Amino acid sequence: MTRGLTKLDALFVEGPDDGAFINALVAKMRGLKIADSRLVRTLPDAGDAWALKAFDDYVNETKGRPDVRVGLVLDRDLPDNDKWPSVQGRLKALGLSAPAPASEGAVVDGRYGIWMWPDNVTHGTLETFVAAVLSPSPTYEFAHDVSRTARESHGAEFRERDLPKAALKVRSVWRDATAAGGYGHLVRNLEVLPDPAAAFLAWFDTLFLR
Repeated sequence: MTRGLTKLDALFVEGPDDGAFINALVAKMRGLKIADSRLVRTLPDAGDAWALKAFDDYVNETKGRPDVRVGLVLDRDLPDNDKWPSVQGRLKALGLSAPAPASEGAVVDGRYGIWMWPDNVTHGTLETFVAAVLSPSPTYEFAHDVSRTARESHGAEFRERDLPKAALKVRSVWRDATAAGGYGHLVRNLEVLPDPAAAFLAWFDTLFLR
């Protein structure tokens, strides 16, 4: 049986790019306009510290409401900034032993869920996941090459580790320079591969729709 979202359900994410992407992906692959329900919650440049605290606070605030579902989505990030220890600590606080990251994400008591981009196991970011979900194209590859050249030969200031983000931003502008929504805009207008998206969507379904 499909569960309907409530106004108290919440999914805390690191920033607007995450929010726009999740809203667009769920709309495209599940036909649900979750942007209208304001399920996904973030602030401009909120970051992982904000998302972690907001999740903790809301879990405590809604403890007596078994009908409320609360989720958290973070980048696992690179080994030098691995978010797994922070996630593991929260899962233990919720009663899950969590000896290692699980490929299906985590849902505790059917009420609390945590997902780490890209696949809960691999180190990476939202951009790692977006690049895997969008159908490969020469245009994206060219955006990647142009971004690398801009950094290496023309003094573009972004860090090497942020090259995937730069390439996706460039690809979005090339698709429509007047469009808003960043990665959400890419999901709405380009082909999405169902297999790479399946695990995240299954986690989302388990937490919020069952």
